[in-house]
Amino acid sequence: MDQHKEINWEAPEYKFRHKDASWYWISIIIGLLLVLVSLWQKNLLFALFIIVAEIMIIVWAKEIPKTRHFKLNNHGIHISTDKHTAIKSVEYENIKGFHIREEDHNGELILITKNRLHPYLKILVAKRSVPEIKEYLKKYVIEVEYEESLSDHIEKIIKF
Repeated sequence: MDQHKEINWEAPEYKFRHKDASWYWISIIIGLLLVLVSLWQKNLLFALFIIVAEIMIIVWAKEIPKTRHFKLNNHGIHISTDKHTAIKSVEYENIKGFHIREEDHNGELILITKNRLHPYLKILVAKRSVPEIKEYLKKYVIEVEYEESLSDHIEKIIKF
C-alpha cells in the first residue's frame, strides 16, 4: 500500500443515546435521595456536590454530539472540528494497540494509548469502513483484545 494514503471520515464525537422523560425523573429521584442521605449524615458539602453533579448530568444528557473529522495517515490519527483544523493528534508511537468493536450499524475504534490519564480513545466509524481502517492501522500498531470495563457496562445500562 502507498505510504502517503490517508483515510478520512466524519462521525459524531460519541454515541448519542436518546433519553425519555422517565430517564430524567429516575436521575432526579436518585439525586434527591443522595441529597437526603447526605443531609441526614450532616454532610453539606456532599449534598452540594450531588446537586451540582445532577445539574451537570441533566445538561450533558441533552447534549447532541458534534460531528468531528478524523484522518488516519502515516503519522497517526488526527481529530478536527473541520477538515483543516486539528484539535487533537495522536502519533502511532503513543499508541500501544487498537481494537475495533463492531456493532449493528457502526463500529467503534478503540485506541489504547500510553497516556495514563486517558488510556482509551474511542472513535465511531461506519461499519463499511472497518476493514479498511483495520488493515491500515495494522501497518503501524498491533491489534489487541479489548475487554469492556465496569464503566463501559454502566454506561450502556444507564444509557449515557
